[in-house]
Amino acid sequence: MLALDLILRWMHILGAIMLVGSTIFMRTAYVPAKELSDFEPKPEFAEWLRKAWSRMVLLSSAQLLISGLVAFGLLMSRYNISEKPIPASTYHMIFGIKFLLAFVVFFLAAALSGRSGLAKKLRQREKFWLTLNMVLAITVVCLAGVMRLADRSEKSTSSLPQPAASVANVEDAASTTDQR
Repeated sequence: MLALDLILRWMHILGAIMLVGSTIFMRTAYVPAKELSDFEPKPEFAEWLRKAWSRMVLLSSAQLLISGLVAFGLLMSRYNISEKPIPASTYHMIFGIKFLLAFVVFFLAAALSGRSGLAKKLRQREKFWLTLNMVLAITVVCLAGVMRLADRSEKSTSSLPQPAASVANVEDAASTTDQR
């Protein structure tokens, strides 16, 4: 299980680096470079950049979704969230907010890097949409940091649901019947 946990963690971290980092780059380096230098890239370069960013958005979004959902499922099956410092209900609320915001980030990144009519329309106000996406992506990362503060304790085997009839129960019932 340790290897799976480590792989999921690396997938999630690398996916976040790629998605958040590329969004920050587009907003803080590419767009200002275009504005400051009156640089209008050749259509071939703009198309190459859009395709490259689009592939990164697709790969990183898939990594984040897969690793995040699997890791969350494993976490909930193996651990209890204690009431301090973050109550379980608050932990789940934060996860829900993070999950929904992540979908907005995925959508905006995909739309801004896409080639649809919507993508072209959003790129007319590229600076605004990239700023919004950058702020939302950073918020998602910060929420993940808050979630890491939660105190987790391993679920004991006694707290796990037991099957209605186990081999031991059947043997006990058989031995008491034989003794009568």
